[in-house]
Amino acid sequence: MLYCLDNFPCYPCQLMGYNNMSETRQFHHIQYPRYGAMLRDDSRGVVVCYNCHVKIHTKYGERKFWEMMEVDPNIYAGQIYKHYKENIYEKKKPKRKHTRSSNRKKND
Repeated sequence: MLYCLDNFPCYPCQLMGYNNMSETRQFHHIQYPRYGAMLRDDSRGVVVCYNCHVKIHTKYGERKFWEMMEVDPNIYAGQIYKHYKENIYEKKKPKRKHTRSSNRKKND
């Protein structure tokens, strides 16, 4: 999700009032709540700075980190994925070409 890294600040820092557009940012795939096997999906991720990413994975754990922030990261993840789909994905999506041959007979 390079688009998100280029266009969005660190989400936790933004909530705390910091503008971390100059810091190294990473895309964190949200891993909770888990329903069966963990599938990494770009629609379930947020932009975080290196320091926040380390806190999520080593200091607090994901559930505790987001509880301390008092937010549900899935809501924000959905918003940035929607923004991405509306502005980038749909524009790059190849249009389907008509593949039916005109000389092929139709079965009636």
